[in-house]
Amino acid sequence: MRTVVMLYNDRRVRYLAVGGVSAVSYYGFFAAVYLLTRDHLHYLIPTIIANFFCAVVTYPLQRHFVFQSKGPIIAGFLKFYVICLWALAFTLLGLPLLVEVFHVPVLIAQAILIVVAPVINYQLSKLWAFRR
Repeated sequence: MRTVVMLYNDRRVRYLAVGGVSAVSYYGFFAAVYLLTRDHLHYLIPTIIANFFCAVVTYPLQRHFVFQSKGPIIAGFLKFYVICLWALAFTLLGLPLLVEVFHVPVLIAQAILIVVAPVINYQLSKLWAFRR
């Protein structure tokens, strides 16, 4: 029981847990939109849509569970979304590279990018968006 409390008190562990929720929700949003629209929309459009919906879903988790922020909600969301926009830019650059240059299927390429982005996002969140 003591180990569970120690793990809960470690922000990095909480970040990883919420990151898992974030990755699953983003990939779910992306895959659903992509599969429903792939014959009509370029594969980068679902990236933009999924990015926004994922931010809306994960902001409250990051705010309360990971960083336990007491700051303004709207201003905090805007800062958080700037970080999400960085992740979007990262994906908008990385996805075509993987798909067009390396011929990785879209859904697999997106999964690869999902694994890489959280490492950078944690530092940005800790040092800027949820700084005490």
